[in-house]
Amino acid sequence: MRGNVWAWASALIGAAIVVLIFFYGTEYGTWIDEAGSLRVEPPTFILPFAIGGLGFVLLIGGVIAGSKGMPSAESSDREAKR
Repeated sequence: MRGNVWAWASALIGAAIVVLIFFYGTEYGTWIDEAGSLRVEPPTFILPFAIGGLGFVLLIGGVIAGSKGMPSAESSDREAKR
């Protein structure tokens, strides 16, 4: 049961990261559009891209683990109680 809760919690954390990175990306794009004519270096996109990728992995992994429900762990608990 706890594994299932943690799986869904990690999926929610991943979803929150993906949403925050999306809003960061819109702000980044707005900054590039407005400062495009300036001779200022734009901020790097590598770190937000890596964080977004990790958030996406958390989201997908949490959904898969949560939807499976870890049946083998629950069945071994039932057998141990007998």
